[in-house]
Parts: sequence; C-alpha cells; structure tokens
Amino acid sequence: MNTDGNHPAHDEIGCLEAIETLYAYIDGEIDGEITLAQIEHHLGHCRSCFSRKELEQALTDHLKASGKKSAPKALKGRLQKLMEDF
Repeated sequence: MNTDGNHPAHDEIGCLEAIETLYAYIDGEIDGEITLAQIEHHLGHCRSCFSRKELEQALTDHLKASGKKSAPKALKGRLQKLMEDF
C-alpha cells in the first residue's frame, strides 16, 4: 500500500475508508463493501489508523463500563420527585 493512504492497491483500503468504517469495525458490524479482512490488513500496516482504533476502542469500552453503574440514591430521589411533580 502507498504510505500516504490515498492510493491503495486494488484489494486494500486507504486511511479514509478505514476511519469511515472504524465504529462499525469496533462494534462488530462490518457489512458493507469494505470487508473485515481489508480493515484488519490496513490496521496492521498503518500506525496512524491503528492508534486511532486503539483510542476509539478504549473510549467505547469506558463508556460501556460506565453505563453499567447505578445512579446514586440522591439522584434517583430527585428524578422521582421531578416525575411526581410533573
């Protein structure tokens, strides 16, 4: 692949395509023209896109983990009161 990411070989994808499909890749939802193998090949050869994937994966994992935490009792009480007053 060309190192600038703009002119990939026939079966390869460039940086733009890799980044456009990054969230679908992270979420395991690849189903378009770009295949899982193409994305993984690109990520294996492009340090910039691999670093971006690692950052986005870490953020996604953090958000998923924080979404499982329970709200504090004080917040639940305030919300309950708001709903009752409404």
